[in-house]
Amino acid sequence: MIVLFEEPEAWSLMMLASGIAIDSADLSDEGKEAIRRWRTGCDEKSTTVRKLTDDINKALNARIDAKFLRRVKLTGGRAETVRK
Repeated sequence: MIVLFEEPEAWSLMMLASGIAIDSADLSDEGKEAIRRWRTGCDEKSTTVRKLTDDINKALNARIDAKFLRRVKLTGGRAETVRK
């Protein structure tokens, strides 16, 4: 299975996660302001979001590959579950 985020989806995820961090995490005012400044500089078409999208896709798919069980047909018509 392959999951691919597109840039608008990665941007939305980043906005959601950073918003939760600003609202819920025990951050200093300077930390919250740094996150706000960083968010302001990132629009959906920026190189930062493009890199974030690539990083999310690589990390997510590596995790899926590490945990995903696959069915492999053996000789004789039986199937065995193996980890990739």
